[in-house]
Amino acid sequence: MLLSPLPQVKLKEEQTLVFTIPIFDPLPPQYYIRAISDRWLAAEAVCAISFQHLILPEHHPPHTELLDLQPLPITALKSPRYELLYKFTHFNPVQTQVFHTLYHSDHNVLLGAPTGSGKTVAAELAIFRVFNEYPNAKVRESVLQ
Repeated sequence: MLLSPLPQVKLKEEQTLVFTIPIFDPLPPQYYIRAISDRWLAAEAVCAISFQHLILPEHHPPHTELLDLQPLPITALKSPRYELLYKFTHFNPVQTQVFHTLYHSDHNVLLGAPTGSGKTVAAELAIFRVFNEYPNAKVRESVLQ
């Protein structure tokens, strides 16, 4: 880390540096942070940061593994009107895995998947859930016509 020269007015004032330091496993007992100026001789500071009482957040897996499930047929929608919207007979693996949560529950879902993996159809499943829960809504009739 390099410190840029400070105006003479600021030389006597305390300076604050803000930066991010990566932490790797296994966790060392402490890190030494050294800040050195590339413009001023002997302008450096060393700070020891102890990890003795550090509490890290829980480790969460980066993603949910795609399960090896049998493809779910579109008849799982149990609605001929919805089934007619699709030219395929079975949902793909991503859609099969999220089907129950999107179509049968009110849980929030964050679905991150590559382009072309069926996220739009998954979103439609959530929309169908709303249509099923509020069958008399006027919006539904205009969308399905």
